[in-house]
Amino acid sequence: MSSISLSSFVSSLVLIISALISVHFHQTEAQGTQPIVKGLSWTFYDSICPNAESIIRSRLRQVFRQDIGQAAGLLRLHFHDCFVQGCDGSVLLDGSASGPSEKDAPPNLTLRQQAFRIIEDLRRRVHRECGRVVSCADITAIAARDSVFLVSLHQ
Repeated sequence: MSSISLSSFVSSLVLIISALISVHFHQTEAQGTQPIVKGLSWTFYDSICPNAESIIRSRLRQVFRQDIGQAAGLLRLHFHDCFVQGCDGSVLLDGSASGPSEKDAPPNLTLRQQAFRIIEDLRRRVHRECGRVVSCADITAIAARDSVFLVSLHQ
């Protein structure tokens, strides 16, 4: 019973902190769309897949109507992907004969399987609309960002 309470507390804490970070970045974005660093852009997909973000956000709204707890799973999946060697989508890959996947690494064994399925569903939807121009790492990052945003609206 206490592990459920602790788990709920940790999930709630992560979502609250994420919501605060989201508000900060939302205010920062309102100040202008200057490049973060040379070569990076806030609007990278606007010309090659203008509907990518709306496809992701729309689907996440549907998912969260069924289970708002999936937002924490998506945020955690993104964190585990980015934590060691940067956000590259490698946590999404299955293992092969040449080696195990990151999914099988001990820290990742407790990631929600439904979070992987949600990312795969988002990938299929975005690729159906735009072709294979949006990376899985970016889909995961956008999903994590929108999870925080949508949960903050839900409260």
